[in-house]
Amino acid sequence: MSLHIHWEQWLFWGFVASIALVATESIAQGLGLTRLNLPLILGAAITADRDRARALGIVLHIFMGWLFSLFYVVAMSFLGGPNWYHGAMVGLAHALFICVIGWQMLPGIHPRMASETHGPTSTRMLEPPGFMGVNYGVATPVTVFVTHGIFGAVLGAFYI
Repeated sequence: MSLHIHWEQWLFWGFVASIALVATESIAQGLGLTRLNLPLILGAAITADRDRARALGIVLHIFMGWLFSLFYVVAMSFLGGPNWYHGAMVGLAHALFICVIGWQMLPGIHPRMASETHGPTSTRMLEPPGFMGVNYGVATPVTVFVTHGIFGAVLGAFYI
């Protein structure tokens, strides 16, 4: 197996997949499927101003998705090449990591997130996600899996 990254394709389709991810997460929140507001969580790590945090978080989430798409491209090459199915599989694996490990780590590293054991303080006001993110609603894990599956499928289907 030879790993060859098509940089122009990755730059474009990684960006498109990131926009799709942020858009589908926003749709899921808007429809009441989850209370997870990842742009707010990401931005609040940098600023306490909630309006600025959300705007900054959207930009951060798109940029982080763009960077993560490079990992997806590499992973798909190890799975036999890019296609929607391989992309979706990588997305589901990524979502599993987020839900089982990432949400558990977040309160320990986020400067404005309360923890499950200590609760909120004057500076730590964000609710922790809890296991699988269920503190943001019982459908949150499903939305994380679906949105990351879509992210991977978009990238896998169009990246050449």
